[in-house]
Amino acid sequence: MIKVNSNQRYATNSETAGFFRHLCMAEEVPVQSFVVRSDMACGSTIGPITASHLGIRTVDIGLPTFAMHSIRELAGSHDLAHLVKVLSAFYASHELP
Repeated sequence: MIKVNSNQRYATNSETAGFFRHLCMAEEVPVQSFVVRSDMACGSTIGPITASHLGIRTVDIGLPTFAMHSIRELAGSHDLAHLVKVLSAFYASHELP
């Protein structure tokens, strides 16, 4: 899942989202976007802070989770395997952005 927020609470931009989406398609890994409305508050990640200090292109990704931070969070059992597959391809690639 690619996390996007117009108020830049996530570090994703169009270039990094496109690169990650292309990598997922090449590895036949399903991918979706999580977009927070600009008029709604949301949490942030360490991504924007790290990217601004290091000057690296960043994409905020995560596993889809239902009822996050509740007593009974739920996630798909295959999602972790998909994430491992796409991250393995990313780190094995010689064509990094």
